[in-house]
Amino acid sequence: MNTLSPAVSSIRMKQLALLLSLATHGSLRRAADDVSLSQPAASKSLKELELGLGAELFERSHSGLKPTSAGEIVIRHADSIVSIMQRMKSDLEHVLSNQKVILRTGMIMGAVTGTFRDMIQKTLMHADDIIVEAYEGTSADLMEQLKSGQLDLVFARSNVDFDSNEIQCRPLGDEPICIVAGADHHLQAGVIYGCEVLVKYPWISYGLDSPMSVLLERMVEGETGKSPDIRLRTTSSLVTVSALHNTDCLAMLPSTVYKQLSSSEKIKKIKTTLNLSLGEYSAYWDCHSPRLNSIKKILKYVQSDGSCTPMLASQY
Repeated sequence: MNTLSPAVSSIRMKQLALLLSLATHGSLRRAADDVSLSQPAASKSLKELELGLGAELFERSHSGLKPTSAGEIVIRHADSIVSIMQRMKSDLEHVLSNQKVILRTGMIMGAVTGTFRDMIQKTLMHADDIIVEAYEGTSADLMEQLKSGQLDLVFARSNVDFDSNEIQCRPLGDEPICIVAGADHHLQAGVIYGCEVLVKYPWISYGLDSPMSVLLERMVEGETGKSPDIRLRTTSSLVTVSALHNTDCLAMLPSTVYKQLSSSEKIKKIKTTLNLSLGEYSAYWDCHSPRLNSIKKILKYVQSDGSCTPMLASQY
């Protein structure tokens, strides 16, 4: 049986809350007010935490407190611990009051209007004992939240790395990508363009180092030897559409997202000689999750090709 070291076992939730507030505000006074401590008490609590862990967590200066490299590690884990404790409290309250199961689900952009849309329609119709909380993000971030217990079910890229034997996976389908522009862009929807034309325009891209951002950079650099002119980074498809309106920018969107948004007549698809895809995505979940029955219940509505049809129990 694994046991915690005295330094770790002595950490209090109040100290973790203080740590997260310090990371947010960079001010001992504001953080102390945030967690209802006096400033001397907050300073003492931080010193005790640093002494117990044997590491300086913040650099002190006249401009405030900035996390050290050790502090960033502790803050990241503290955030997960606090989230898990909050989740435990919420789940316990629902069990004790016989309320609905809350299923926290994360998905990449392409799954929002594809697999998830179809699944949630069936869930809303047939699973009235489940409340689904939905979050959008990158595959890497979603998998970290799944492993830490902050999410129950994730629709993420199939090539994402994970080293846990407790995580189960089922492939769902491919995620083709298309290039889009504002409806008033002077590139014509019916004309096929090569990358040497597309590179002349500024781009709206996804988060830094995300698969879609990497795909764009590899496409442009591989075809032209140049880097794309990125003017905006966003994880929101709605922000992308808004930014395309009345500008000369281009962007990449999953084809399923484009189909959902194209009816607004604010964007159009730009044909290209390139075959763009981010590859397959899959459903991931923890096989020991306390909400495993609910996860399997809603996954029965999802076929391996991403379409929404009830599955047989023997297919798991």
